[in-house]
Amino acid sequence: MSPAELKPFLQNWLFFGLLHEVLEDKYRHADFIALSTHDGVEKRTVTTATLLAQLQEREVQIKQDVNSIPALYKHLARYLNLTHACLEVEFPDFDNDLKFHLASVAELLGYAVSKACNVAWTDDPGLSLHPVEWSTSTSKNFQKSLLLDRSGCCPSKIEMLIEAFGPSPQAFSFAAVCAYVDRAPSNHTSCDERICRLTSSATSPQVPHHASESCKCQLLQVDEKLLADCLEKGCLPLLRIRETNIDEITVEVVASKDDSSYVALSHVWADGLGNPKATALPRCQLSRVKALVENLDFDYLPETAGSGRPRNTSEMLLWCDTLCCPVQDTTAKNMALLQMYRTYERASVVLALDRGLISHHQGRASVIQACIRVATSRWMTRLWTLQEGALPAKKNRLWFQFTKTALPLWSLYQNLFELSANDIQWRGIVNSITRRLNTFTHLFNIASTESQGASFKDVSRGLLYRSVTVPSDEPLIIATLMGLDLGRILACKRRKRMLVLWRMIASSPLGVDKDILFHTAPKLKRRGLRWAPRSLLFTNIFFARPAPGEPDNRASLAKVGTTKGLVAELAGIRISVAESPNYLPKVVAGFDSAPKFHDDRYRLLLKDGQGRWYLLVPRGNHTSALPSDLEELYACVSKLNEPWILYRGSHSDIPGRGGAHHAFMSEAKSESQTQSNEPLCVNTKLQVDFGHVSSEINQICQAAYSLAQDLAYTAAAQAVREFVATDIALETPVYWEALQDLNREINREIERLSKGPTAVHVLTTCGTGADELGFKKMDDYITRMYRGLYLHVEQYAPGNTKWCID
Repeated sequence: MSPAELKPFLQNWLFFGLLHEVLEDKYRHADFIALSTHDGVEKRTVTTATLLAQLQEREVQIKQDVNSIPALYKHLARYLNLTHACLEVEFPDFDNDLKFHLASVAELLGYAVSKACNVAWTDDPGLSLHPVEWSTSTSKNFQKSLLLDRSGCCPSKIEMLIEAFGPSPQAFSFAAVCAYVDRAPSNHTSCDERICRLTSSATSPQVPHHASESCKCQLLQVDEKLLADCLEKGCLPLLRIRETNIDEITVEVVASKDDSSYVALSHVWADGLGNPKATALPRCQLSRVKALVENLDFDYLPETAGSGRPRNTSEMLLWCDTLCCPVQDTTAKNMALLQMYRTYERASVVLALDRGLISHHQGRASVIQACIRVATSRWMTRLWTLQEGALPAKKNRLWFQFTKTALPLWSLYQNLFELSANDIQWRGIVNSITRRLNTFTHLFNIASTESQGASFKDVSRGLLYRSVTVPSDEPLIIATLMGLDLGRILACKRRKRMLVLWRMIASSPLGVDKDILFHTAPKLKRRGLRWAPRSLLFTNIFFARPAPGEPDNRASLAKVGTTKGLVAELAGIRISVAESPNYLPKVVAGFDSAPKFHDDRYRLLLKDGQGRWYLLVPRGNHTSALPSDLEELYACVSKLNEPWILYRGSHSDIPGRGGAHHAFMSEAKSESQTQSNEPLCVNTKLQVDFGHVSSEINQICQAAYSLAQDLAYTAAAQAVREFVATDIALETPVYWEALQDLNREINREIERLSKGPTAVHVLTTCGTGADELGFKKMDDYITRMYRGLYLHVEQYAPGNTKWCID
């Protein structure tokens, strides 16, 4: 079928065909065709104007026959899965816009099927028979193209939008229109997909601004000595603001009591309420903040909101970090930092202020638009606001300020859930918004106390797409969220804070998730902690679900003999470099060994004694120096003393099938185990992915290995061995002329073997095809085997093997 014929066929089958399967006798083809006339020419266009109404009719019909629902759900789920699989295929010249819209319709039909068949909708693919994520239906480049025309959109924001809203085509298209983009003049050329350097740089503007450009009022400064006096007594310094007019504003420092009601501000410093040099703000800002606090409407929080409704609203005091955290007095500043958990956890209200939200007229827009503004706001990208939002959210005390009013997050959530329950067209959008907001709202359980803290896994997820101006602040925030001893971190030098944090996490009773070992970010250089990332920002840690029979997911810091490291239970395979067949030389100067078949130049094969083949692929990020080609990767392995590949696995010795394993290559330390039950000490070397090759490739590898043995006994191979044994200098023309002749002879032999009866039989049997493409593939694998560019699996270690990793 030609590309010209493919597009209408797929549109008919994926759109009209799927609608017919879902609607059955409710389907009327004419309902989805709109007729119009332009310049006397009649046009026919596809429309979904009546689809929601027809789906509601179909739902009523389905629920009338309860006994047939299970079989019907399986039938429709099968068609949705076929649609998903078809849209994942990259057909040439198949319009991406069409694929995107087809995926949007299929997503809506999936929610309709779940609702009609009484299947709870969920964002967990493992709990649904049909797809719930459609991000693979279109390429990431296409998704970027929908966002790049948005003026001022930072690359890191584009990446966040794709991550948060990409799984749902409906949510992504809505977010592309409604997401907040800062219209202030800005240049994001120095930013990347990890970080917006305009807001994270130490040179980013963090000076206090006036409430309006025309205002020229003076700064009002809070006395740091009064703040320090409160903090020394174990109290929070709260502020009582009195105002007669803009020139007669006074601020009184009030020591907190157990029953004090106060509003704590959570804001982006670059928006104008920050001041790194003094506990001072313009008087106009104090007047504005006072008005915002006084205008909080607690009727938005009914009694069902529980502890979110303040007990005493007669006087609401204020806490603002700019005014309440000493700047010059380091001792007092550290005391304020030690109280940060308590400050936001006990606040009657935490009011989030963000320039993008304050410019949003919520009264004229839907709750969906307001929530997308929150989910994509700059407030959601700052590290300090993670704890400032997470702590009050667990007690329904977090509010967001819009242009004319502030709304509690509890109210926004309730409206979202009501909307998704009543109207299926919003379910994908609501699902994406709540998944984004849950990165901070679900850090703590409702019953959590200061001593419990959040889990390492939840904190790590919450850190994604957040940044901080001062890098040494990161360990402070992580320690606060996890309920660790913040005093230990404040007591050390700034450059050592991350070292102390990792020691505290890995030495705690819960230890650290061993998934951290597969993090690709740059690592610390301190012995015993070389497994630990320098930062947990910017890189998404993959937290794998434990496989059946997999041992404990926790790892802890320990000392084994003279080695300090992270002790974890992992599966492993010990590897060695292969010898060329019949001991041919592994390196022959000038031999053209670059693999010829698509992107295999970065993939290294592994072979065990039972004929099982695996694939090893380096894995890294923008800062990682990966091997440039196959030979460099092979050379890296050949330099290691007793190399091991470690990965998460079960008690079985043999790695399981079903996708690639996140793994890392390591080298056993020279000191041996003193006892058999002691962990084996290794140093991490390179992050990799590895797994079984497909059954088809396994057959080709075995055949290529056998044919490489045959090649070793040919006259051409014998000539190579004799040539290497000569004393001809590499620099002489005679050497290169002779080598070219030998290369031609070897290549002829490889080509002959790759098209011989054995190769043809294997290529035909495994389904690859005995054609030019198949012959090139076999040619490549024979070359690898002849050169010895693969690895041997020497030993398997089950998943309950203990290792001490540095």
